[in-house]
Amino acid sequence: MNARGSLDQRWRWLVLVASVCAVPLGGRVASSLGQEAAKVPPDASPAPTELLRSHPFDRITLLDDSVILVEPVSPRPLPPVEPDKSKSRGRGGEPKIDPEGNIGLPGEPSRFKAFEAKKQAERGPDQQITVHLAKETATGRGDARDFIIKRAHIKNIEYFEDMLLAEGESLAKARKYNQAFERYLRVQTRNPEWPGLADHVDALLFAEGSQALSDGEGERGLRLLRELLARRRDYPGLLDKISAAYAARINRAFDLGLYPLARRVHHELEQLVPEHAEVKSLREKFQAAAKTRVEVGGSASSAERLDALTDALRIWPTLEGAEAEYVAAFEALTTLDVAVVDVPSPLGPWVRSPADARVNRLVYLPILADDSEEAKQGQAPGQLASELESTDLGRRLLIRVKPDIPWSDGSRSASAVDVARALIDRCDPRNPDKYQARWAELLERVAPRDDGAVELRLARPLLKPSYWLGEPVGPAHAGPDGRIFVSHQERPLVGDGPFALASATPHMIELRAATESAGNETPPPPPPPKIQRLREFRYDRPSGALAAFNRGDVAMLERVPPDQVPALGSSPDVKLGRYAQPSVHVLALDGRTPALRNRMLRRALSHAVDRKALLEEAVLKRAASDPDAPADGVFPKTSYADAPGVQPLEYNPVLAAALAALAKGELGKEAVALKLEYPAIAEVEAVIPRLVEAFRLARIEVEPVGLSESQLESELRAGRRFDMAYRVLRCDEPVLDAGLMICPGYDAPPSANALASAASPRIVQLLLELDRAAEWPSARGLVVQIDRELRDELPVIPLWQVTDHYAWRGRLTGPPEVANQLYQGIETWEITPWVAKDPWMSQ
Repeated sequence: MNARGSLDQRWRWLVLVASVCAVPLGGRVASSLGQEAAKVPPDASPAPTELLRSHPFDRITLLDDSVILVEPVSPRPLPPVEPDKSKSRGRGGEPKIDPEGNIGLPGEPSRFKAFEAKKQAERGPDQQITVHLAKETATGRGDARDFIIKRAHIKNIEYFEDMLLAEGESLAKARKYNQAFERYLRVQTRNPEWPGLADHVDALLFAEGSQALSDGEGERGLRLLRELLARRRDYPGLLDKISAAYAARINRAFDLGLYPLARRVHHELEQLVPEHAEVKSLREKFQAAAKTRVEVGGSASSAERLDALTDALRIWPTLEGAEAEYVAAFEALTTLDVAVVDVPSPLGPWVRSPADARVNRLVYLPILADDSEEAKQGQAPGQLASELESTDLGRRLLIRVKPDIPWSDGSRSASAVDVARALIDRCDPRNPDKYQARWAELLERVAPRDDGAVELRLARPLLKPSYWLGEPVGPAHAGPDGRIFVSHQERPLVGDGPFALASATPHMIELRAATESAGNETPPPPPPPKIQRLREFRYDRPSGALAAFNRGDVAMLERVPPDQVPALGSSPDVKLGRYAQPSVHVLALDGRTPALRNRMLRRALSHAVDRKALLEEAVLKRAASDPDAPADGVFPKTSYADAPGVQPLEYNPVLAAALAALAKGELGKEAVALKLEYPAIAEVEAVIPRLVEAFRLARIEVEPVGLSESQLESELRAGRRFDMAYRVLRCDEPVLDAGLMICPGYDAPPSANALASAASPRIVQLLLELDRAAEWPSARGLVVQIDRELRDELPVIPLWQVTDHYAWRGRLTGPPEVANQLYQGIETWEITPWVAKDPWMSQ
């Protein structure tokens, strides 16, 4: 094809399309097939679902509405079209030659370069562009794919980035935010400065954040809106949306009484949008609530006034004038608040649960504090006995009672009649709260000699008198529950300890330092404790108790979850104490359940438990180290009762399933279903689901049932029937504690038939022999033998032992680092007032 023919063909094509649409580069002529390939119907572009994965392309619409797909043009985006310069052009649109020529006069610059520069400028992107057909539109027959298109002949050009933005906008409206973001991300990758990208991303953040808030995903929604706030603070409706979302969170925390959380969220809002009216409105809400609380307690008693000021400062710590009033009120009534997982329900002159043992020591004095010679001579503080005389080889005891210990109702001093009644009540099966079967077998006679002495006749000597004489003693002039009748609405509890009960609910117990006196005693009674008010707050969830301690709502935590010990110990304002005896975790079994009398089934339960893994992964959440370790019995490893060389049954799930199958065959049952009751303690709640799953793998169905620790222990000790019960035990004296640790109802009334709950007759036999031991060597030998045979008899399933800790804040001084009980030495403790201010507030 010659050059002349090429020009004629190009002209004819331009006439057909009524405009110069595309000119092949290099002067070659595009064939008819090639030109047709450049014309693409609009629906030939990739589908929306394929646009993200397609090669980049632009869509050009010519004046005749034909469409061609080309590879991305350059520059992007194209500059605007300049005004028509045809008036300065010759025929064919070529630039006119200067009439004076392109050769200047002597001494003048050449006009040829200026002419060429002018001609090149008229071929710039504002007048014509070079395009390369997209692969999707090429025919593959060697046709030309490079063309020059004049801008004047382009009706419209759709850039690939704009198509992605449009598709992303449609997806965003359909709430397909992730897919929309993918489109915007590809635009960002190609050209971060593309016009409209920032606006589309802003709209996406606002839409997705608003939708997340509506769907209840507050944290994610606020995170997206905060990102938009950093990008474009003046986005329409953004500040109102953020303020409304934060206000909802603040009001929710405020209504729940989580004031530190509410203030923290308010501070975040204030940092984000300090100019918004909602910030001021919420601050005024805090201040108004705090002022109202102060006004309500203005004319109340000292305790109510102190509580009102404390609540006000918890709501808004910087309330003007409130801190000074609080300090004065606190110093007038020093108060210690303690977070616990359980409270005595009800409190009385008995010990049925760990909560009873913890609090009763504060309200009631024992007959004998310990077994030291000072205590037997009446020189130890905190006991009723002024002298303990033992005769007849320990079978006759004479207890002399101190004359100067008043009852809290101010009626009289404690006397021998109170001691005698307390000892007799423990032998009466009609009084299940106080009854002790072993004491009933020991005691033969109680004879008060006068107001100051009582004589006991025993069936055999007491191996440890303080164990039996360390129980609380209630007033003889009160009812069996330790209360006296004042009116139908008022029946106060009467005690003789350093504290007296002020009020009690299922979730809180308040004690006041005892100040009443029975008369002019000589010598005068000891001074009252420096802490004048003690309050225990029960939290339904152990995590709630820990959170209250971390917030500063309480100054002491009765039980620290084992996995939180390292974290609390690293806090500079927190001190950790350790209970002297570790707690032993066991699964108690009720032999009155026929299936659990089968020894093979009990072995299956034991083999199903991976003690070491559960201890480290669920309880400690760290590697176990002494004294935290798997248990082989009910006695701690540091005890003399722990038989040497005894190891717990190994974890073997296959053997456990096989033994369970054999046990079902012996029982004639296709399935075994048991109920596992457990106390609401943090480490117990963490491990229960995994225990249930382990038993399920052994083909033993177990249903977990959670109870408060006091309810569970008091019911078990009363002899109630059960299947399995998770117990947390602390052993002070193995010889005397063995029966209660192995058989929960060991001291229950005979009508409960509690001894039948011991799944092993052999262990029951050994326990009865232990009760009748008259001297320590034989008793210790028996308790070691019991520990050795526990491994094979399995009346209980031993799990592990854990070191227990308690914690207190630095403003409380006096608690020891190691203690037998929580309130050991509380008479000397001191506490200072403190306001939990927020870190960002001025001190």
